Amino acid sequence: MTTSTVTPEIVTFAKGVRAALADLPADEVDDLTEGLEADLAEAYAEDLQRELPDPTAYAAELRLAAGLPVRSKAKNGLFSGLSDGLRDTKRDIGIAIRRNPALVGIADFFTALQPAWWLLRAWVAYQAAMHLIGAVNGGSLWLPTDLLQWLVLALLTVASVQWGRGRWRFRGLGPIIVVGNVVAAVLLIPMISAAESHGGEVYYTDSYESQDLTGVYLNGQPVTNIFGYGADGKRLESFQLFDQDGKPLTTSVPGGNGCLDADCNETGFWTPSYLETGQTAWNVFPMRMVGIVFNEQTGMDEPDPAAKAQDRKPPFVKVPAVMPAPKGEKPTP
Repeated sequence: MTTSTVTPEIVTFAKGVRAALADLPADEVDDLTEGLEADLAEAYAEDLQRELPDPTAYAAELRLAAGLPVRSKAKNGLFSGLSDGLRDTKRDIGIAIRRNPALVGIADFFTALQPAWWLLRAWVAYQAAMHLIGAVNGGSLWLPTDLLQWLVLALLTVASVQWGRGRWRFRGLGPIIVVGNVVAAVLLIPMISAAESHGGEVYYTDSYESQDLTGVYLNGQPVTNIFGYGADGKRLESFQLFDQDGKPLTTSVPGGNGCLDADCNETGFWTPSYLETGQTAWNVFPMRMVGIVFNEQTGMDEPDPAAKAQDRKPPFVKVPAVMPAPKGEKPTP
């Protein structure tokens, strides 16, 4: 007959189990843990590689098997109570899963996917941060577009992975992390949709375009002025443009500034034209520009009221005239 040895680890484990059951009457504790050390010694003598479970979780299983209520704990505050409640719920769910072989397989599968979730969680946090600081970069893109954004994403990734691995755990933050996981899971699909819809857009970060993307753009670049030429190839002066709905068609520069000279040593403000109604109009082209003066009271540059509006240099003095199509030749679609 083989005699099983009760090791110090088993003794310590049994003490932990009884401590977790200390809220019960002494006779119930004795009934639940009677022969615990001997049973464990026998079980672990047959499987030397087997590891002892968590004593608190083991005690919870004994309670569950005996039909006893979960141990109530004194709550020291809102976050402490929430943390204890979440831990107890997680433990009870873990016990229920381990009792069902099918659920054990499912749980193992999702456990293997945890590293992927850590990365996704960091990406969602990055997207949320980009939305909160608005649109310094135009909102959501799949990946960062500058060094600072890459640094933010890298820091969030490290924090998410280290927390998931159990390397960074801070007391009292458990409930906050749980809430963060829930929020990240809820926001995952909307963030992917937003990144997909904005993935091909071009954003500007250094001037008024970052606040107002209205106007005329050509291949992602803002159009600052428009020059028109008639059928005879000669340049047109002061023509108004409207869209298909009759709305004034303006470029991306109303209220903005630009270069007065070819080398851009002097800057100026674009200036509107005036209609017979007395209203100003920004859809009259070619647009003109006035010089800048510094207003000491406001501390800002302003259009010089005494300066005369200057015409901008056209790209061509004259363009080829429009001719009718030769007889018998069909226009190319």
